[in-house]
Amino acid sequence: MQMKKLLNFTLISALTIGLIAPSTNYVKADDIDDVKKELNELEDKKSSVKEKQGNISSDKENTEEKIDENLENQDKVSGEMEQIDAELSDTQEKIAAKETQISTTSQEIEQTTSEIEKTEAEITQLKKDIEELKERIAKREELLKNRLVALQENGGDISYLEVLMGAQNFGDFINRATAVNKIMDQDKDIMETHQAEKQELEEKQKQVEEKKKQLEEKQAELESKKQALEQQKQELESLKASLDQKMNEKEQMMENLESEKEELEEYKMSLSEEQAILSKQEATIQKAMEQAQQEQQRLEQLAEEKAREEAERKRKEQEAAKKKASASSSSSNNSSASSSNSSSSSSQASASSNSGRNFIWPAGTRNVTSSFNPNRRHPITGDIRPHTGIDIAQAGTIPIYASASGVVLNASYSSSYGNAVYLTHYIDGQLYTTVYAHLRSFNVSPGQTVKQGQQIGIMGNTGGSTGQHLHFELHIGSWNGSRSNSVDPYPYIR
Repeated sequence: MQMKKLLNFTLISALTIGLIAPSTNYVKADDIDDVKKELNELEDKKSSVKEKQGNISSDKENTEEKIDENLENQDKVSGEMEQIDAELSDTQEKIAAKETQISTTSQEIEQTTSEIEKTEAEITQLKKDIEELKERIAKREELLKNRLVALQENGGDISYLEVLMGAQNFGDFINRATAVNKIMDQDKDIMETHQAEKQELEEKQKQVEEKKKQLEEKQAELESKKQALEQQKQELESLKASLDQKMNEKEQMMENLESEKEELEEYKMSLSEEQAILSKQEATIQKAMEQAQQEQQRLEQLAEEKAREEAERKRKEQEAAKKKASASSSSSNNSSASSSNSSSSSSQASASSNSGRNFIWPAGTRNVTSSFNPNRRHPITGDIRPHTGIDIAQAGTIPIYASASGVVLNASYSSSYGNAVYLTHYIDGQLYTTVYAHLRSFNVSPGQTVKQGQQIGIMGNTGGSTGQHLHFELHIGSWNGSRSNSVDPYPYIR
């Protein structure tokens, strides 16, 4: 219908007053019904937008609570990490102290081992001395034995006194006395030496064996001490390994919390962006409703005027009939009405033939590097994320165009889309939204009317982008953070 197409044109053209002008004075009831239908649809869309805004506000509050909870968990984990780090430092100091004690004990063991080796060498030498002493004792014992045998052979009854008394003269007596003294001294020396050496041998052997026993006991004690220190060190090493594992777990937990916080912050930002866009959508719909209401009032006014004109015409016809107006005058009026109806039908057919969901290529190049794909692997994060549009790339200064006539819903920067422009289009009563992301720059502002093919920016590499390209999205309905209304643009682009 002609008036319906005019209303659609009004909505597409920034919903400004005065863009709709009647092309005919003939107003049908269907035109007013169409406007009322448009008003109802806009009211539904406005309610839907308000509901979405409420949901987003709730999601935003929940996300903020999760962020606060995440931060509390981070503080808790950070405190636990500090405690574990302190325990690790203390354990490391204890391990170092044990290593020092073990080193000292090892040195003492080495020293004791050296002393034992030295003592064993002394024992070995002592054994040689003992062997020599045994030989000397054996010789002395042999000498004494010989003397005893000689005495026995001589009867054993000659005493030293008899030897002295048997002297022939005084000189002989002196000689014999001297000889006896020497023999007695020699026997005494032999016996004393023999006794002393035997005692010395026994004492040396006892001392050396006692020293070796002490050293072996000391060595056993040091070995036991070293073993205990090694055990303590092993326990500390085990404790340190356990603490290291706990620290690794806490670090992983902290990394997960930081990653979760980053995702929550990103989600919160996307909610804020969506909230801002929905707010602008609400304002746009409100303007559309005001325009539709003005259009309804205009159509109703036209209908009233047409009714008055029709009543006046009938009155004049009745007067003319009373005056017996000529039949030719009546025929002329019928021809004029038919012509008007034909003109209206022709205009409606023309308008209908120009309607459709036609979008044009949005960039000055058709080099598509990534198609619409719900299972695409993200080039930055590496995980599976739906690609809710198409990527068009080329180096240089590449102009970006409005794919269809419409209204600028949003033109701003975001961390994900970079510089991005959102356009709203109303075509045959259907709402569409197109998105142009990662722009180097844009030259439009929210609320501005744009025509199909009008340049709105320059291809760029801003936001979450790995190279210069245009990310183009087409949504049947309004844009939302989950991109649930996104469709493959190819079937809609000519």
